[in-house]
Amino acid sequence: MYKKVTQLNEREEQILKTLIEQHIQTRDALSSGAVAAAYTEKGRSLSSATVRNVLHALEEKGFLEKAHLSAGRIPTRKGFRFYVNQLVEQYYHLEMSPDARDHLSGYIRDISDTRALLVQYLDFLKDETGFMSLLVFPSLFNMRLARVEFVRLSPRRVLMVVTTRSNLYRQVVVDLDRDISYEELISVNRYLNREFFGKTLFQVRQGLIRGMRQRVEQIDSLAKQILSSSFREIERMDAGEDELVVRGMSNLVSREDVHNVRQLQGLVLSVEEKHSIVELINTCMDRDVTVFLSGEIADDYSMIISPYGIGNGIKGAFGLLGPVCMDYRRVFATMRLMTGTLMSAIIQKNMN
Repeated sequence: MYKKVTQLNEREEQILKTLIEQHIQTRDALSSGAVAAAYTEKGRSLSSATVRNVLHALEEKGFLEKAHLSAGRIPTRKGFRFYVNQLVEQYYHLEMSPDARDHLSGYIRDISDTRALLVQYLDFLKDETGFMSLLVFPSLFNMRLARVEFVRLSPRRVLMVVTTRSNLYRQVVVDLDRDISYEELISVNRYLNREFFGKTLFQVRQGLIRGMRQRVEQIDSLAKQILSSSFREIERMDAGEDELVVRGMSNLVSREDVHNVRQLQGLVLSVEEKHSIVELINTCMDRDVTVFLSGEIADDYSMIISPYGIGNGIKGAFGLLGPVCMDYRRVFATMRLMTGTLMSAIIQKNMN
């Protein structure tokens, strides 16, 4: 994603940046006169003839191309890659406006559950950009157990609440074939918290359940029924795979600048299948931000991925899917704001 491209001198970099940012705004090919005018608006001044020579040099180097024989120029994939790579290097210096921060705070209504908190961030990303937003949510089975609690709902119905050390939880209702006492529930509850604190649910499912079932004979067969039914229900809700949450698919489908409907349909299908998208996103967990440009995942579309952490080494990622002509600077700043404030929100949640 970050291949080195031909080095440019400072003037070429500035002209290329100016053309790309104007192209993102207008979606049009730009003439040397239009680029010179935009360049002048930034406090610099070059003649159309000088700009024309620079544009020709950039075209010769593969950063620009002519849309038609008599038309202006548009950036190539190589040109977009150079521009995006420059922004990636500035990632931690990009700032959102105070209005955007206020807008984000309006989305954060519930911080009691980590998953709900992340989905609120996801909705903000979708609305702030107008594109499709993605969230890879790590599997519950990769998280470490903090505590298990039982609530006796009725003599033959029990609620089991599993909480991880990342403050994610699952609630499971178990129906029993005979009455259970409060004392029996307390015995099972103490046993689980003593034996399995700090272990992953995957470890419990794969190996420790067998040992647990052998040692729990001393509690009784009813306790085994509660435990096996509870973990079976958790497995049904979470098969051990990372979850993909999608928002704003209609944002892409309803755009007026969609030219290749078949291409868009294929992209939507790949998102709906989820597995390949999750695998792609999971390859980007060691970088602050990753950009796949048009042609790297689909023609005319780009995907931006930014990982987040929720403590105890557990990581997921936010993603954004939109047209290649998007305002990358604003999108980067938006995702930087999200990941930068998320950990503060989680710390605040843990203190409550």
